[in-house]
Formats: sequence, C-alpha cells, structure tokens
Amino acid sequence: MIDFAKDQLHLSSPLSLVVVLGACVVWLWRRPASRAPRVALALAALGCWATATPIGAALLVLPLAGPRVARLATPRDAAGVDAVIVLGGGVVSADVGGATGGAVAYGTLLRALEGARVFKAIGARTLVASGGIARPNRDVRTESTLIRDVLVDAGIPPRAILEESQSRTTREQAKEVAALLRARDIRRCVIVTTAVHMPRAMALFRREGLDPVASAAPVRSDRQPSPRWFMPNGESLWVSDEAVYEYAALIYYRARGWM
Repeated sequence: MIDFAKDQLHLSSPLSLVVVLGACVVWLWRRPASRAPRVALALAALGCWATATPIGAALLVLPLAGPRVARLATPRDAAGVDAVIVLGGGVVSADVGGATGGAVAYGTLLRALEGARVFKAIGARTLVASGGIARPNRDVRTESTLIRDVLVDAGIPPRAILEESQSRTTREQAKEVAALLRARDIRRCVIVTTAVHMPRAMALFRREGLDPVASAAPVRSDRQPSPRWFMPNGESLWVSDEAVYEYAALIYYRARGWM
C-alpha cells in the first residue's frame, strides 16, 4: 500500500490529477446549482498550476529547508570530515525483449554529482554510495551500484567508493551507513541529498551517533537556465512532489517515534 502511494498518489501522477479533478466534476454534476464545486474545481486547477511553477515550489520547500540548507562551499565548512555520503533518490528500470537495464533518476544524478564535487573540494578519503533495491519487482541493479558508476565517470577513484546496498528507506540508510562508518572509526561526515530531504536525513544520522554536515544537491544542471517564476515546468513540479512527500514522511516518522 505504501509503495502504491509513493508511485501513484503524488502531485505529478496522472492518477492523482484524475482523482482530484474527477471528484470536482462529479460534485458539480450532482449539485449543478451549487457554487462550492465550482470553487473547488477552480482551486484544484490553480493548485496544479502553482505547484508546477518555481514560486509555488519555493513556497512548499521553504518550511522544510529554506535558507538553512545550502551547498558546502569551502573545505573550512567541513573541517574534520573524512567521508561524503550520497543518499540515493530513485532509479529508473526497463525490460525490453528480455533485456533489462537501469539508470539513476535525475534527482539521484544531481546528488551523485554534488557528492563528487564535495569529495574533491574537501579532499575526503571515502565516498559512500547509499541505496539498495527499493522495488524488487522492478529494479534490477542496486541504486548504490548505479551511483558508483556516475561517481567513477565524474572522476572519483573506485577504491575511494564504498557501497551501501541494503537500504530501502532513509531510516535504513542511516543505520547501514552508520555501521559502515563506525567500522572505519569515522563519525564526522558530509550528507548529500536534496534540501527538502536534508532535515530528516540529518536527524536520522545524528540519532545513529554520527556528526553530519549538510550539502544540498542542486535542483537543476548548472547549464540549465532558471525558468521564470510564474511559468509551469517539470522541474518545479518534481520539487513540489518531493516537498509534499517529505511532509508526509516527517509525519509518518514522528508518529512511529523514529525522529
């Protein structure tokens, strides 16, 4: 049920759009003289537009991260750090004619490249690629292996990369990565993930006894121009998706007593 909600009940899901707009249309059909369903339909359409714009995405992200989570800029910002951890953010898989393959999702690609940048900037010795197989019925390679491929292509020496390939959730990532680092007597590390995911990740890694420093992955390639604040675009919808998911995850984690 949780996997279905992750895959289908999010802002950019066609199913979510059909459910919301369909409910408004049915309400209007059953109460054609009422003003309420018309207002609801207008608000639903406005919400769809707003969450797909840079300004709408920024407003959703602000309570989660705001200016508190930034990209690590200088080695001084990570004094005493010897390890960088890239938290996976999803993969894409396909099966065509019996041949299967996988690749990191766009968000994971940005995290991996940020991890490579930080690793080089601070002169770290260890880079952990974290992520297992979140969807056993679809994914064919561990996320950590796919991240490792990106890191090697970005110039990271293979001997410096550790793979954590057992985790399926952020909580599991914190536990598995902490065990890897404790075995190497490492406590202080840089966490690389998205800005909205960072507060939850930092809290979970601290709970495992680590001393993490944050470096948020960007939301777009440096070569990609920033969209106009009022223009809908896929990147902003993706950011809004992540923000709404993170609100739900924070509620769930706190209800379970994990944070």
